[in-house]
Amino acid sequence: MSLAFDTLSAAKTLKNAGFDEAGAEAIMTLVKHSSGLPTLDHLASRDDLDKAVMSLKLFVASTVLGGAAVIVLAQIVSKALGVAG
Repeated sequence: MSLAFDTLSAAKTLKNAGFDEAGAEAIMTLVKHSSGLPTLDHLASRDDLDKAVMSLKLFVASTVLGGAAVIVLAQIVSKALGVAG
């Protein structure tokens, strides 16, 4: 079973309990590095997932349809989404 520890939420809890921001962040850094528990830092955001889905859709469209029109469309959409070619 994999456990994850939300350091941001824990730091907010410490701040609400009276720790200043620097103290709360320092404690969370120590906990993160000493616990061996994974954090949520490595998870993809919704925006990351949306970009990946769009890239896959464009790849499939270009594979199935081929041609210059699909390539131009892919470039336009990629630029609009900020996705590298």
